[in-house]
Amino acid sequence: MNNHISVARIVSGLFHPVLMPFFTLILMLQSHAFFSGILPLREILVLMASVLLTTVFCPFLTIYFLYRTKLVTSLFMEKREERILPLLATGVFYYLTYYLLKGISLSVLFSYFMLGSTLLIIICMLINFFFKISLHMAGIGGVTGFWLGLNIRQGTSHEIFLSFLFLLCGLLGYARLEEGQHTPKEVYTGLFLGAGILFSLMML
Repeated sequence: MNNHISVARIVSGLFHPVLMPFFTLILMLQSHAFFSGILPLREILVLMASVLLTTVFCPFLTIYFLYRTKLVTSLFMEKREERILPLLATGVFYYLTYYLLKGISLSVLFSYFMLGSTLLIIICMLINFFFKISLHMAGIGGVTGFWLGLNIRQGTSHEIFLSFLFLLCGLLGYARLEEGQHTPKEVYTGLFLGAGILFSLMML
């Protein structure tokens, strides 16, 4: 049982919600169909560094600061009440990322993803006042819904990427349940909320 929990914790860490924008960017960089042209290497590196800074490093640093100042009791934020400030800060950083990317010669679609992710975080924060929704599942659900909508909208076909995302949804959901962090209801709610919001945005 302990080995199962350790594997579940590793899976949860590798696919933490704040890693989802960078994860999505990597997927998009693997598909030139979503870009007006192949970006120069320097621009790709600057883009990746910028997204890492604003969507990964800054949110994690904020959570660590809240932990050090005892505003949250755990870096994993198991308690529903302790998620509000980290979610609010992450939403601000996500919107900042969206704003900064508008002027970059990257497909506007990734900017839409960041805008949709900001909206998803705000909705999760509001729901969190009453219900401990799974943020991990909302994150991976958002990526999956975005990618599915993107393929339908663009008329492209990336079965391998989609199959991987569907498999990952199941694996991550299992990990969250195995850790005892969420109930099935919380897992499914997060998954369908994330997928629904990002898919709907791409189909507008």
